[in-house]
Amino acid sequence: MEIRVLGCYGSHLPGYGTVSFLLEETMLIDGGTITSALTLEEQLKIKYVFLTHAHLDHTRDLMFLVDNIFYLMRSEPLVLVSTPGILSTVRTHLFNGEIWPDFFALPSPDKPVLKMLPIHAGEKLVVGPWTVSITPVNHTVETVAYKMASLGETVIFIGDTGPTEAVWAEANQTNHLKGIFIETSFPNRMEDMAGLTRHLTPRGLARELEKLHHQETEVYIFHRKLNHDEEIALELQDLSDGHRIHVLHDGQSIHL
Repeated sequence: MEIRVLGCYGSHLPGYGTVSFLLEETMLIDGGTITSALTLEEQLKIKYVFLTHAHLDHTRDLMFLVDNIFYLMRSEPLVLVSTPGILSTVRTHLFNGEIWPDFFALPSPDKPVLKMLPIHAGEKLVVGPWTVSITPVNHTVETVAYKMASLGETVIFIGDTGPTEAVWAEANQTNHLKGIFIETSFPNRMEDMAGLTRHLTPRGLARELEKLHHQETEVYIFHRKLNHDEEIALELQDLSDGHRIHVLHDGQSIHL
């Protein structure tokens, strides 16, 4: 399992991308950074985008990816996977013919360049060698975590979240859990802000990881707010919960 970090920050500055992970060249988890990190040839290989939620730092490059696919006249559509509610938000507020062209109906309604594939909690979706399921998490808008399993090994991508429960129960029932990707947005001194916006601090992350029984699972941290990045990184170093914590940076490739 190869995971390429296209963008991993919770804010955007030159050289720092918002959240997007590329799996095995053909699938994306979120679309915050795509066209600014991938060549046209790499973009054309992408078949599926799994959205955790509709906030712009997780969708901002999706519009340009679809635009490139349209004008390069790729024959197969890009498939956007998420809950019916998240997909409806993206179509209503982004691909609505005003903010951006309605690529769900272009070049024609029967042969669009962008398709929706809804997934519900409790369902399993098979995409090539991958089995995919979702779990709702605790954010200010509808947000989900994705459990991605292939060849007997599993990774979980937790979308933006504050303290949550169901995803940890799901993780604890999962064998061969190789990695968990989870956010940490603010330093400990901003715990009130984290609570208001339903994000985590390093201290909050530590409380969440106490719910995880798999001590051997690698934990990958993303969504750090850039104006607090160094402070967050230092506080993450001080965690002594027994988990193997890795602070992500753009451009990394992770092999699990």
